[in-house]
Amino acid sequence: MFASMGNFGISLGFPAGLLTERFSVRWTSFVATIVSTSGFLLLWSTTLSKDFYHDHAWLQYIYFFIAGFGAIFMYMASLTTNMNNFQPKHRGKVVGILDASFSAGPALISLLYGVLFTNGHVNDEQNQNLKGFYLMSAIAFGTIGVLGIILLRSNPFEIEDITFQRMSETASDKEEHDLPEREGDVTGFKLIKSVNFQFLFWAYIFCAGLQLTYQTNITAYLKSYDLEGYSTLFTTLNPVFQVVSKFLAGFLSDAIVHKVPRIVVLFAFNIFQTIVLIICIFYSNNLSVLVISLIGLGMPNGALWCLTPTMLSEFYGMKYFGRNWGTIMFGNAFGGLLFQRIYGWIYDNSIEYTGQTVCYGLHCFTWSFTMMAVLSFCSCIFNAGVLESEIYAYRSLKRAKKSTND
Repeated sequence: MFASMGNFGISLGFPAGLLTERFSVRWTSFVATIVSTSGFLLLWSTTLSKDFYHDHAWLQYIYFFIAGFGAIFMYMASLTTNMNNFQPKHRGKVVGILDASFSAGPALISLLYGVLFTNGHVNDEQNQNLKGFYLMSAIAFGTIGVLGIILLRSNPFEIEDITFQRMSETASDKEEHDLPEREGDVTGFKLIKSVNFQFLFWAYIFCAGLQLTYQTNITAYLKSYDLEGYSTLFTTLNPVFQVVSKFLAGFLSDAIVHKVPRIVVLFAFNIFQTIVLIICIFYSNNLSVLVISLIGLGMPNGALWCLTPTMLSEFYGMKYFGRNWGTIMFGNAFGGLLFQRIYGWIYDNSIEYTGQTVCYGLHCFTWSFTMMAVLSFCSCIFNAGVLESEIYAYRSLKRAKKSTND
């Protein structure tokens, strides 16, 4: 539950997006530095007064939330700055690279924690070096935040040099490719009324929520199946697959967007995810299936975080992108927390013996994987809705071109 509060803070992107729009990215980086560093210093303080925090454990929920809330300001500052600084034809690649870095961080930190801070106590969390880990995190976030204040600069690409309808694919060739016309800069009630926004919103909430539930409970799966020795490997590999997916989704969608809508790429990943989750309902106690699940949820997670903000910026413009993307992330904050609470309730009720705190066996996760499979299937339906409208837009553009040429 402590980790879920950190993820809850990371998902509250609306204030960060609004701050980025109305003030400079340096102010956003400054806020990120103060908030995130304070959160980790407060967590570090819990290791100095164990007796006090034993009776006031609820304070740690607040500290994890503060640390996560600061991180989203760093994320939003770097994302919006770079999306504005590069041509829209590179939008998928830019978001993919930035989000890949966002996932590479947890992979590196998981590896460092397993190597430097477990102190050989893989199964005994009480003897791990949390004090050193929290202090290192505070220093790292403070350093990165200061670098953001110094180095992040907004140099927007001149949008008048292109249009939403026509963009050159490369600088060397002079070929031009047509894209469907978009609504331009949209936010507020008009955005909420948009059917495509609703499809993107709910697909993101369902997918991100189930993926977060899986990620935060990887060690619970391994412990239940007596595979704890793989904990460091699994928690490291999961973000690695996300990194690979973000690169792949960003570069692939940029390459085919003039002929195939970006939503096709995300749709394909989510279909794969649904199939993997269905398999997990019956065979998640098999090590090979757990490895496949790392790929089956890590890769779609990367595609989701890369392509959802990319499509959102293309459909509704960059002027209000910070608050629009923050709104979607804000919804995920509550959705993700709800799904994790349901998972916890299912897990606790699957424990067979009174007084036991750990559930062992396949039955512990049968219904939670069923819930995640249903959510993933619903996301596929929402993706299909976006795809239908995109196919109509692409075909309309094709007919318009044909009539113009005639």
